[in-house]
Amino acid sequence: MLRVLIVDDEAPARRYLRRLLEASADVHVAGEASTVEQAQAMLRDLSPDAVFLDIELTSGTGFDLLYGPAPTPAIVFVTAHDDYAARAFDVQAVDYLLKPVRPDRLLQALARLRPRSAGYLSMRTKAGTKLIKVQELTLVQAQGDYVLLCGADRANELMHITLKRLAAQLPCPPFCALSRSVIINLEHISHLSQLSGSQTEVAFVNGVAPVVLGRVASLRLRRAVARS
Repeated sequence: MLRVLIVDDEAPARRYLRRLLEASADVHVAGEASTVEQAQAMLRDLSPDAVFLDIELTSGTGFDLLYGPAPTPAIVFVTAHDDYAARAFDVQAVDYLLKPVRPDRLLQALARLRPRSAGYLSMRTKAGTKLIKVQELTLVQAQGDYVLLCGADRANELMHITLKRLAAQLPCPPFCALSRSVIINLEHISHLSQLSGSQTEVAFVNGVAPVVLGRVASLRLRRAVARS
């Protein structure tokens, strides 16, 4: 079941989109919000798989939701304006729907969302969209405005997204954010080696190159391993 949140400051627009969404048997509208503040609270309380997000709201914009404290799931922008499209895809939006939303375009957006709810990340490349199975990821490292995805079954790949936004899409556990630059899949750890200066070298079971953590990240990792 794909659980979604609708964010739009116009009640008729919310009702119309809800009717379209609920026409799909595997979609559940978990809630509706008319402001960014309401949406942030619902993201924390409901943890939806995706948000259908209007851009121009009475107070602020839909983009404000992406930089708030609450984890942000997959985003589908729904707007009457086509001049935000480039910015929308810069923040890794799954789709960009123009109002009034056509049922066939909504079905296309839902088709793009379903792999995410089934445990996949959708990554845009020059060759098109690539689906990455979340459980195959071992290590995620920040690289400026990108993240480096490391796993045994694939060459290291760069994804244009911040580590904070990606972290919101990864299940915890087994994924553990150890710092602003490193996320590790605890299930892929082979062993830990204590180094000088309170550093820890993390080895993995699948041949991914070991990573060295500083003191604070090492403490966080050992606590996470002890709880798992």
